[in-house]
Amino acid sequence: MRGRFANSMIHKRSLYLILAGVSVALGLCGCAGTSSEAKKAASRAAQVWKPSGPSASGPTLAIVGGRRITMRDVDSVLATAPPAIREEYSDPAEFKTLVERIAQQWALYLEAEKTGIEDDPAYRRELATAQRQMLIKYYYQKAMRSLPAIPDSAMQRFYEQHPDEFKVSGRARVRHIQAPTLAKAREVVKRLRSGSTWEEVCTKYSNDKGSATTGGLLGYVTTDSDLVPAIGKAPAIVAAAFKLKEGETSEPLKSDRGWHVIRADQQSPAGQLPFKDVTPRIRASLEGERNDLFESTLMDSLKRQYGIVLFPDSVQAALNPARSPAELFAQAQADVSPRDRIELFERLISKFPNDKSAVQAAFMIGFTYAEELKDYPAARAAFEKFLREHPDSDLVPSAKWMIENMGSGTPPPGVGSPSGGSLEVLPAPGGDSKNSKP
Repeated sequence: MRGRFANSMIHKRSLYLILAGVSVALGLCGCAGTSSEAKKAASRAAQVWKPSGPSASGPTLAIVGGRRITMRDVDSVLATAPPAIREEYSDPAEFKTLVERIAQQWALYLEAEKTGIEDDPAYRRELATAQRQMLIKYYYQKAMRSLPAIPDSAMQRFYEQHPDEFKVSGRARVRHIQAPTLAKAREVVKRLRSGSTWEEVCTKYSNDKGSATTGGLLGYVTTDSDLVPAIGKAPAIVAAAFKLKEGETSEPLKSDRGWHVIRADQQSPAGQLPFKDVTPRIRASLEGERNDLFESTLMDSLKRQYGIVLFPDSVQAALNPARSPAELFAQAQADVSPRDRIELFERLISKFPNDKSAVQAAFMIGFTYAEELKDYPAARAAFEKFLREHPDSDLVPSAKWMIENMGSGTPPPGVGSPSGGSLEVLPAPGGDSKNSKP
């Protein structure tokens, strides 16, 4: 019996296939017909149906509202799925589940059609968008197919003109026996040359226990680098790896890790990849350049043909819509950074110097310097400027109070922290906010 998880996975895979193959709902190959016919079929009672003779669409697997679902329909859905998912549906139980899902999807389509969802404005807008995208897609694909193929001569010319792009480094696979001293390394060489096998000596004498059990295998080195896997920078080992013949043993070699005796195999010299091996890569590169040129030329042509005109000022205005002084003040109040908040207050004052929000902003600059940044000289300068420019404001007593008392830890009555929310009018100490004015 299938567990809950397995059944859930089957359902998800089936749903994926149904959604991927949207043609199931709108164009089942064995269910062709007009919308009016579908509506009539859906309104009729369930019918008893028996398969007829052989069909080019394959065997009939199910019937929904008088409509056949055939093997061709299932194949059209499976064709949209990745190979791994297609393979899973070779299992009879999961194939049956897929057929059931396709039948359910068709039933949902008939029900949606019967309820008149086709007349829903939102549906029609989305359908129109999808149609535009499909038209663009097929137009573009058709235009791309009409482009000339990349000739072999162009690929050969590219290969000859860009030799550096196809150069490959030499590489060799290295094994080592690591010894702590030169004397021990020489003993290793002596034993190897006297007939002991590499594996025996490596297991017994190498003090690199991590590789001793694998024949001292380190990995590959290349001619364009002095790095040796698990060793680090070791130019002597790299150089020897490309001088040794396969099966030969090196003399002791020094690295920062100690002394090494190495062997190398699977050597390949540096050189240039053959043309036949890089043809697919060259073709893809040239096709990309061709396609980019085609698209650029096409867009320039369409721009002229249809009179495309952009309005940069309008684009900028759309990104930064005009805001009222009160909105700018609220934006500044909401900013979590005191310095950014001060900058936003200054912008508000510069843009709307005569608005009451600018008066409040001028006061809040001093308040922010004093209460949050503890920059009392800057706060004093801001409050003194406020008093000079707004001598009739109801906030004058608060500004004077701040000059005399800032740093004491007690804000003036009625004045809240900028982070406390929107602040339209800051009342004087002990004043009535309803009767206050800037």
